[in-house]
Amino acid sequence: MENLMIATNAVIPFIVYLLAGLICKKSGLAKEDFLKTLNGFVFRAFFPFIMFNNLYDVDFSTMKDSFYVPFAMVMTIILILLAMILVPLFEKKDSRKGVIIQAIFRGNTVLYAIPLVESVYGNEGAVKASIMVAFIVPLYNIVSVAVLERYRGGHIPIKQLILNIFKNPLIVGAIAGILFNLLPVTMPQCLRSPIAQLSGMATPLSLIVLGGSLHMSSLKKDRLPIILVTILKLIITPAVIVTIMRALNFDPVELFVVFSAFATPVAAASYPMAQSMGGDADLAGEYVVVTTLVSLLTIFLWILYLTRL
Repeated sequence: MENLMIATNAVIPFIVYLLAGLICKKSGLAKEDFLKTLNGFVFRAFFPFIMFNNLYDVDFSTMKDSFYVPFAMVMTIILILLAMILVPLFEKKDSRKGVIIQAIFRGNTVLYAIPLVESVYGNEGAVKASIMVAFIVPLYNIVSVAVLERYRGGHIPIKQLILNIFKNPLIVGAIAGILFNLLPVTMPQCLRSPIAQLSGMATPLSLIVLGGSLHMSSLKKDRLPIILVTILKLIITPAVIVTIMRALNFDPVELFVVFSAFATPVAAASYPMAQSMGGDADLAGEYVVVTTLVSLLTIFLWILYLTRL
């Protein structure tokens, strides 16, 4: 019963926020254009505070014996390489290859992993998740741009790619949090409080926007690639990660942190990125929708299983 309550308490808030967004849209309270604008605003204005707030208090000296971050990075790179080898074997259209590869490795880690880990393991889990996300997100961004550019037939401008990475709001927040962490002064409470409050607004607002932005189109045509990627992303890959980490005797909190990165749905940012870089935007949007909805069940079941270990 205790494990059931942990899983329920972790997943139900996601459902509530998504439903709130759907109701706002259906009732006419929030129009499509408004939701798109709000989505960009929340990402740029609020998400940096999540990274800053969670990294400001981190004691980085405790990381010297923590191997979960490099483990997550290595497993992500392996997953990317496997996807780049396997996807072209069954998909022939270049506009879809990059989208499918991106869907396989790019999880909604900021929106799901950090609050999910916090709901199960509290502040300790949130801090560890933020550290991992600070390393994983740049990797996601670099590879996503490279893969989509590769199948668009273009050349990657290295300087522009590096500049775009450092302009990413998540990276800006992470760098600021680390810099303030290293400064020999303590931030006054009059600044800490609003920063914490802004950080807390990011996840509910983003999930509400996502709930109001969900679209279902061309699912019949794209049924096979959607089913394959959804099963791979939400069931097979997390199962492999958990099996390996248990065999290596990772700490339960670190195991759950890394698991959360691989068990989350396709990142919502993959849709606008595919749209702007010549990929199949409809397919990218369908991956976001389907994996988001299915993950509500799979994450619930995974938490039930992992809290029994």
